[in-house]
Amino acid sequence: MQEDILRLIELQKLDLEILKYDRAIEYVPENLKKAKNNLDKIKEKLDKTIALIEEKEGQKKLFEEELQEETKRLKQTQARLNQIRGTREYQILLGEIEEIKRTNKQKEEEILKLMEEIENLTQEKNKLEEELQKLNQIYEEEKRKYQELCQRLNEEKSHLLVKRKQMTSRISSKILQRYETLRQKKGGIGIAGVVNAICEGCHMAIPPQLYIEIQKDNRFYECPYCKRLIYFKPYYEEEGSSSQEIDQA
Repeated sequence: MQEDILRLIELQKLDLEILKYDRAIEYVPENLKKAKNNLDKIKEKLDKTIALIEEKEGQKKLFEEELQEETKRLKQTQARLNQIRGTREYQILLGEIEEIKRTNKQKEEEILKLMEEIENLTQEKNKLEEELQKLNQIYEEEKRKYQELCQRLNEEKSHLLVKRKQMTSRISSKILQRYETLRQKKGGIGIAGVVNAICEGCHMAIPPQLYIEIQKDNRFYECPYCKRLIYFKPYYEEEGSSSQEIDQA
């Protein structure tokens, strides 16, 4: 039995445990996702409402400016009316005055309509702001919980990393480097057991001659399919109790 293989097996177990912590830290809880999603929706709705209010305010201001100009023109036209003596010109000015009044009335109605729309939109904006505040509190609370969880997981992971450093110091640098390269390329698994001629890394059948060689347990072998380091697992399951003795060596 090779001590390096046994140590790599123990290292692989530890690395898988560390990987679980990494995935747990990367996983965003559903409650936090939901809170963020609800918050974003309300923000989007609020932004659209504010933009619509600004648009209505702009329209209202334009109508008010036009009304002011038309009111000024109306007064000027009415003043000219008092100076007219001819019947035909008088009738033309009367018609112009009526047209100005009719236009001004339409603008006043549009302004009133816009004022009502702005008031309703402002009420909606106020409600959305209240809802946004509540949802923001929920989101911040869920984020706090997630950050506390990540902090705790990172603290627990740091202990495993210390243990890992101690374990790697007992493995030859050449085989460790090979293992590390495979682990990074193969989803966190650099060494896999072989049971009943099946590689537990890729679940492919090991060729018969290689399967015989693996059982000799006299050097490192690799799976011809996934290229991971492989070992005859039954030997090491029987000797599993020896791992602590070797780690302490």
